[in-house]
Amino acid sequence: MIRILIVIILFVFGGIGTVLAETNNWGYGPFLNGHEWPCIPIVTYVQAVSNIWTAPTNSKNSPSITERLEDDSDDFTTVILRFPDGRTFKTYNNFVLGPYLSAVYSGDFNNDGKSDFLIIKPTGMNGIGGWNCIGVFAFSQGDDYLFTRVYSWGLGPESLAIDPQTKSFRFIHTSFVQGTGIDGKDHSFWVHRFFQWTGGSFEPDETLMPIWIQFLERSNHDPTKLLTPELKKQIWSENREQNANIEW
Repeated sequence: MIRILIVIILFVFGGIGTVLAETNNWGYGPFLNGHEWPCIPIVTYVQAVSNIWTAPTNSKNSPSITERLEDDSDDFTTVILRFPDGRTFKTYNNFVLGPYLSAVYSGDFNNDGKSDFLIIKPTGMNGIGGWNCIGVFAFSQGDDYLFTRVYSWGLGPESLAIDPQTKSFRFIHTSFVQGTGIDGKDHSFWVHRFFQWTGGSFEPDETLMPIWIQFLERSNHDPTKLLTPELKKQIWSENREQNANIEW
């Protein structure tokens, strides 16, 4: 993981050619029937010019994404979505020392025939914290765009799923919690929750239960057997700050 982040930083700040999106291949995403959840069709943007991300083909006819610090005194950055016809949309982002954007993905998340976007950057933490990301969603609303920000672990294409029942987009949000299992020992868990876009905000999909996966020293995609429903409720309550990770 450290090597991946180093590569990101070297390419983003070194301006070496075209930079492909880098996201966390972390090995803890939830599986559906033994396989990864189906991903909504996406376009992976590339960084051909320092900190300016465009589609890999027909870049002159596609929107561009960038993030910048407008003023050295600001404690936030500005994400800019610019279309070839001159339309420009802006939103704020959390200021993080060091890295700027590490990946940009485009797809029709709200099924209106227009491009939506997920814009990702790492929080800049060390160790396991390197998997913690800031994501900015841009959803089309007529001729406008509505932005929503999230903190989520392991944010990447595997977070952009399709509900096989409704064939519609689901965002898989991941939290990191710690608690005591039925064995009486303390463990760490990834909690994957499913959200649907309602047109103005993300709302939990109550038909898809959260998936709890134990953090191990290896890849793990299996739901944990260390927790009862009561223990999950207790641990989630004890880690209640995790509930604030959508639309901050």
